[in-house]
Amino acid sequence: MFTYRYRELPVALEKKGEVRSALARELRLNPEQIFNLEVERFALDSRRKGAPHWSYNVIFETERPLRASGNAARGLIAASRERETLESDPLTGSVPMASHVDVIGAGPAGLWAALHLLRRGFTVDLYEQGKPVEERFRDIRRFFAERKFNEHSNVLFGEGGAGAFSDGKLNTRSRNIFSETVLRDMVEFGVDENVVTFAKPHIGTDRLVLMLRQIRAEIARLGGKIHFNTALEDVEIKDGRIAAIKMRDVASVSQALNGAASSSQALNSAAGSTHALNGAPALNSAARWQKCEALVLATGHSARGIYELLAARGVALESKAFAMGVRVEHPQALINLRQLGKGVDTRLTGAAEYFLATPTLNKTSSAYSFCMCPGGVLVPCASEPGTLATNGMSYSRRNGPTANGAIVVPVEASETTFGGLDFQRKTERDAFDVGGKEYAAPAQTIKAFLAHHADRNLPKTTYPCGLVACNMWDWLDKKICSSLAEGFQNFDRKIPGFIEQGLIVAPETRTSSPVRITRNNDTLESINTQGLFVLGEGAGYSGGIVTSAADGVRLAVRAKRSK
Repeated sequence: MFTYRYRELPVALEKKGEVRSALARELRLNPEQIFNLEVERFALDSRRKGAPHWSYNVIFETERPLRASGNAARGLIAASRERETLESDPLTGSVPMASHVDVIGAGPAGLWAALHLLRRGFTVDLYEQGKPVEERFRDIRRFFAERKFNEHSNVLFGEGGAGAFSDGKLNTRSRNIFSETVLRDMVEFGVDENVVTFAKPHIGTDRLVLMLRQIRAEIARLGGKIHFNTALEDVEIKDGRIAAIKMRDVASVSQALNGAASSSQALNSAAGSTHALNGAPALNSAARWQKCEALVLATGHSARGIYELLAARGVALESKAFAMGVRVEHPQALINLRQLGKGVDTRLTGAAEYFLATPTLNKTSSAYSFCMCPGGVLVPCASEPGTLATNGMSYSRRNGPTANGAIVVPVEASETTFGGLDFQRKTERDAFDVGGKEYAAPAQTIKAFLAHHADRNLPKTTYPCGLVACNMWDWLDKKICSSLAEGFQNFDRKIPGFIEQGLIVAPETRTSSPVRITRNNDTLESINTQGLFVLGEGAGYSGGIVTSAADGVRLAVRAKRSK
């Protein structure tokens, strides 16, 4: 048998999945002459406006060698079916680790680290400061309706991490055996098998919740223990090695906060209990120390108190570049028209996306789109009392009437470790104040933003906590505003109507971490603290659901039990 790959095989929209017949047509073969046909990747090709089609990369076999001509010759190449496996990683089993592992954080990195460590014979306790995803849903709905913020159970914290209440994108620019394993695990846990082959896979919050239940059940079946409502309060380091961790029962602290004399006392106590620094937190009656020889930190980049705790204990950290900006909302019909063309049936293509980038400020800066949510909604995503940030999320069908996306500007690494984090916090506090301190979001049409004045009336929005009209230039960083203004003008040339029909809802501050927990990239271990393994977005080495989960798989594959 002879093995071939065919790249960019065109398939009509209405013929999605009918790959064998399309390949036979291209190669002028009888379909029965094609054997062991397998789709490796497919995507929507919308480069010809008004005439999009599906484009497939496939691998297959024939009994006789092929000699293609014309367009077919450009897509056909000889191939091999040799595949990379987890065991083929040259560092497999090279990192000594205690047989019992404590994992902090039940986001993608923590869940997949726990799952694959268990599969490799380790025992695991997984701790999450938030709640199971079902209870978390209720807390988020209560927050949207009543504006009562729960600092431990919200859009950012709880089972599934921040990714559970986002657009649920699974695409990654760094597909490798670790990310492929994550996608195949997801299929095992009930996600559509197309996530493995579609170039831009997407689950949606509704289906992510169902998947998380399955992962939780599998971790329990393998003997793992999951402790919800339990936060890391402190770590003990002896002779450069993790020796013990102090865990706190969040539910007990919450009860104590509810009994505080006033709301201001409660906020002050909550803020004190978040940052375990040199002194004991304000409320620690529910805290306990326990021995720990292997600690996996997968807390996400919004658990800011963890950075401060580690810095106080001497763990190596460094400032890193990130990005900040705003969310913009448009009618989905506008994006569909500009990106796909007239007369395209979006029931076949799905809602259209955009990916925009442009240099700004004489090429000293830039503006670009990030985490675009077709047919999605806007949500508030605070992680600390008295702050406000925004994000976008969508459900599996992506069939809402509006599109939203972050438009952000790079922020250089700070000269101090926490300079970037302080900049984030200040922006979020200012936004909270401008919004009236009830989680309404500052907003402005793009047209008014370019004219430097507040709107008299704002268009409808999907943001659930209300909008407050303002002039962004009055409170948002001026360099960010200037870069955004130039970016919007350039984006309008690519998507006419981007300015006229665009609404800004601010701020977007959580694109990535402004701090990195410095690690050895082979062992994933802190460079100066043995037994401390740092993963995912919180470590500053990944971005998104799949790459964070892949970090967990990578650690498990490279770990070997030392005792």
